[in-house]
Amino acid sequence: MDDTNKKFRKPSKGQVLRWVGTLISSVLFISLLLRQDWAKTMESLANAPFWLLPVVFALYVSGMVINSLRWNLLLRAQNVTVPIIETLKLVMTGAFASNFLPSTIGGDTLRAVGLLKFNVSLTLSAASVVLDRLMNVLAMMTFLPFSFFVFGNRLELFSSGIRSLIFSEPSFVLLGMVSLTKGWTERWIIKLKNWFTRVWDIVKVWLHRPGVLVGAFVLSWLSSFVIFFGIWILARGLGMDIALYVVLGIMVLTYFISMLPISINGYGLREVAVTALYMQVGASLEQASTLAVITRFMLLLETLPGALWLSDIVTPEKKGEETT
Repeated sequence: MDDTNKKFRKPSKGQVLRWVGTLISSVLFISLLLRQDWAKTMESLANAPFWLLPVVFALYVSGMVINSLRWNLLLRAQNVTVPIIETLKLVMTGAFASNFLPSTIGGDTLRAVGLLKFNVSLTLSAASVVLDRLMNVLAMMTFLPFSFFVFGNRLELFSSGIRSLIFSEPSFVLLGMVSLTKGWTERWIIKLKNWFTRVWDIVKVWLHRPGVLVGAFVLSWLSSFVIFFGIWILARGLGMDIALYVVLGIMVLTYFISMLPISINGYGLREVAVTALYMQVGASLEQASTLAVITRFMLLLETLPGALWLSDIVTPEKKGEETT
C-alpha cells in the first residue's frame, strides 16, 4: 500500500504551477506565431548576411566558456584543481539538464554532483555552485539601469518581483543541493545548521581573497555581455533598428522574468517576454518572435554537447576507484 502511494504521489503545488505556467506561456507564444506573416519572416532571414547565425552562435558558446572559467577560478581559490575542460563539461551538462528539469537552475545540482568525482566534498561543491550563480546574478544587476532607461516607469510593476527573485534564487540552489542527500528526516534541521557552519568556513576563504571575487564578477559580466552583443547583432540582422543599450535593457529583464519559478526552464515565458518587450521598442511581430525563436534555439544548441557527459555524472566514478 505504501509503495502504491509513493508511486502515485500527487505532484506538489510548485510542480503544478510550473507545468501550468509553461503550458499557458507556450500557448500564448504559439498564438503569436500563428498571427505573424511567415513570408516576411522568411524574407528577413533570407536577407540576413550568411555569417550572422554562425557568429551569434560562437558568441553564445564563448559566454558558456567564460562561465566555466569563472567557476574554475572560484574552485582554485579553494585549492581545488580541476582541469578547465572538465569544468566546461560540467557547465554544459548542467545547462543541458536544465532544459528538461522543472527549474531554471536544476542543472546546478548536477554540477555539484559532478565535482564529487574529483574528491571534492559536497559542502564545498554546493558552496562553489551557489557563489558562482550569485556572481552571475550580481553581474546581471549591473545591466538593470538600461532597463529603467529604456522603459522608465513601465518597470515599476517588475521591480518588487525582481528584488524578491534576486534574494530567493540562491536559496533555490541551496534547496536543490540539500535534496541530494537522502534519509534526512528528524535530523534535517540539525544537519542543515551544521552544513551552513561548514559553508561559512568555506566562504571565508573567498572573502579573504577579494581579487578572486572581483575576477569572478568581471568574468560574469563579460559572459553576459558577449551573449547580449550577439543578440544585438542578430536583431540588427533581422532588420531591427535598435541600439545596443536597448538590447541590454530588454535581455536582462527577460533573464529575471525567466527565473521566476512558474515555468520549466522559462519555456514559453521567455519567448512571450522577448516578443512583447521588443515590440514595445518598435520591432514588428515577425521580427520579435523570430528573434525569440532563434535565441531559444541557440540556447538549446549550445548545451547539446552536455548530453555526451551526462552519464558520467549520473553514474560517477571517483578518481582512484580502480579495481585493486
